[in-house]
Amino acid sequence: MVETQLFFAQSRPDGSLITTEEWNDFKTTHIARVFKEGSTTISATGNWYDTASHQLITEPTYVVSYVHKRSALISKQIDSLRSIYVVLFKQQSVLRTDKKVKASF
Repeated sequence: MVETQLFFAQSRPDGSLITTEEWNDFKTTHIARVFKEGSTTISATGNWYDTASHQLITEPTYVVSYVHKRSALISKQIDSLRSIYVVLFKQQSVLRTDKKVKASF
């Protein structure tokens, strides 16, 4: 099995935050459609270095974890989620990590 984690930053370029309503709508409309078997969302604080401003940025972040069988189709769908989020909320990127795990349900 593979555990994929996606890191969704909550700050917009203008300094405002993505609202809880906007985030919940994104989860319902997009994440739930791809992660049909379920996922886990963790509220976190993220840090990343902005190469344009040369500053370390700290912002609220949601980490979404999904355990699944390796598949080219699901990988493409996960990358599509990332792209949609970037466009909708004017983000530079959505970090994705994948690691092999042993899991049982």
